[in-house]
Amino acid sequence: MAVFIRLFQRHWIAIALVALLPAPGGRASAAAGEVDLLSLSIEDLMAIEVTTVSKRAQPLSEAPAAVTVITSEDIRRSGMTNVPDLLRMVPGLHVANIDSSTWAITARGFNGQFANKLLVMIDGRSVYTPLFSGVYWDVQDLLLEDVDRIEVVRGPGGTLWGANAVNGVINIITKEASQTQGLLVSGLGGSLDRVHAGLRYGGEISERAHYRAYLKYLNRDDFDDRGGIPANDQWDVGRGGFRVDWQPTDADRLTLQGDYYGGETEDTTLLLSQSDTEIGGGNVIARWTREFSEDSDLELRVWYDRTERDGDLLGEDRDTFDAELQNRFSPLNRHDLVWGAGYRLTADEIDSSSGVRFDPDERTVQLASAFLQDEISLVENLLSLTLGTKIEYNDYTRVEFLPNARALLTPSERHSIWAAVSRAVRAPSRAENDVALLVPSTPPPPHFLLLNGDGGLDAENLIAFELGYRAQLLTQVSIDVAAYYNLYDDLRSLEPRAPLFGFPGPGLVTVPFSAENRLDARGYGLEISGTWRVAEFWRLGAGYTLMMLDIEQGNSADPTAQGQENDTPANQFHVRSLVDLPWKFEFDTSLYWVDRVANQDVEDYARLDARLGWRPWPELELSLVGQNLAQKDHDEFGPSFTALPTTAPRAVYGKVTWRY
Repeated sequence: MAVFIRLFQRHWIAIALVALLPAPGGRASAAAGEVDLLSLSIEDLMAIEVTTVSKRAQPLSEAPAAVTVITSEDIRRSGMTNVPDLLRMVPGLHVANIDSSTWAITARGFNGQFANKLLVMIDGRSVYTPLFSGVYWDVQDLLLEDVDRIEVVRGPGGTLWGANAVNGVINIITKEASQTQGLLVSGLGGSLDRVHAGLRYGGEISERAHYRAYLKYLNRDDFDDRGGIPANDQWDVGRGGFRVDWQPTDADRLTLQGDYYGGETEDTTLLLSQSDTEIGGGNVIARWTREFSEDSDLELRVWYDRTERDGDLLGEDRDTFDAELQNRFSPLNRHDLVWGAGYRLTADEIDSSSGVRFDPDERTVQLASAFLQDEISLVENLLSLTLGTKIEYNDYTRVEFLPNARALLTPSERHSIWAAVSRAVRAPSRAENDVALLVPSTPPPPHFLLLNGDGGLDAENLIAFELGYRAQLLTQVSIDVAAYYNLYDDLRSLEPRAPLFGFPGPGLVTVPFSAENRLDARGYGLEISGTWRVAEFWRLGAGYTLMMLDIEQGNSADPTAQGQENDTPANQFHVRSLVDLPWKFEFDTSLYWVDRVANQDVEDYARLDARLGWRPWPELELSLVGQNLAQKDHDEFGPSFTALPTTAPRAVYGKVTWRY
């Protein structure tokens, strides 16, 4: 069903215009919320707090999972202009450009434009669409200066985050309003990212209440197809939003935030026709937290999301409402217990074209869940055990159980060893249940392929075994190693049926395919990352990924099954160098090497990025960035049904950021 779901790539057109909030209060520190990355010791880096692993703040060194944190300073010094490219620095992830506005991103295998085993959230709001069980990366375009950190957990997260957190969880966490005070203006222009413009203002309502509001616009140029001809896949989008944080008492915190966006993408399809997609939408999140003590708190989060995509092949309007209550407390000595319950309602309306039909064209789906997890300190400061499960109900497969067991051994302050066994599931998507897709084939017969959904699909299942080691080997050196072994069953397959003669017209032949659960698979791999503080002014970071997948076809006749083994590279490597130069200059470089992706006809490639930054004053920053400097261009992934295969080009841009 790789081809099945690839059909739903879209492109957009719209304008986002959001008024800035009024600006009471004075100017703020130019560097509010920022910490110089090179000023942090290795101990400081390992003490960075993460919340995605256990739904509570804990030092990175004590997290019993394979987790990577991209800090705000990592973002600033990376030279990247979007979230997908930032994820390239995370071991265990495969990030590939399909065209100018489209990425294939996965953790631990099964990559594609509609990769469906990776849960992505922004401030607790899921951006994982139930239409195809994946992510529209083109609309996750944040003002990067407002991102506090990106926490990436490789491996299952179903116990806390539910179905679809199968191979990993990405949690993008933005800064509190108090960290973004004053005025920020940023402008960027170059050969590929032609225009990026950002405007943000943060102010103080009272000593306990702060706000910010922002506007952003981007315009990105075409990629070239593999023949060197422009692919007509340019991209532009505008967005705006706000955030208000209020602490009415010492124990209570209230947050209200929202975004609105609109834009357009263009593509040249495999049929050499021009395809446009207009996008629009917005969201609002309300969150209340009550802290009873250092070990006890309560959180209520409610959010609403509106998605609109109007493309030549397919149109989608979707409304999603979500509410979750979470409570953490210590009922017994050495127990840290967290429990919660949630409810989600999503309603869509699909506008189909002649080749794509959804039956029904409107559907409302409900999701209800409850979870419980207990972290038990068996031997204080030495051994802890985490046990938990989530019970989830969805309209497709009814009740799912998602248990999890994790153990953490800390023989010393500088060394920790963890192990985990988890079950995760991926519930069927709207497309897998309700779509009929007629795909032109290549003469001679069959002339068409007919891909049919199946309302009786089961959930895909994963049992995952993980083992990790995290250590500060020397005063200036740290290392993080994770190994995994995944057992998948009931994976979706495409099973051929008897040919239809004379359909869809006289003299034509069509081969139907139906979605079933006939594939199994084994995945295994190794992820290594490390940091070396060479000197006070120089830091090196590196990562290596081994990612293997073995599809067991069994009684399935799916012709695409074996190809999925080679949709991800077996090996990846990256190294980053951050250097503080005299006179307030910064020189940062990143080298990425990616092995061949055989099923996508992509050879191995090297990507070299470099950034020269200068901060003559705390309020002003100038940057010159080069991307893909190792080659003029290179392939990263194959085509989708709606887009020609393109090459990622060399690019250069300059950026100015001013804070007041």
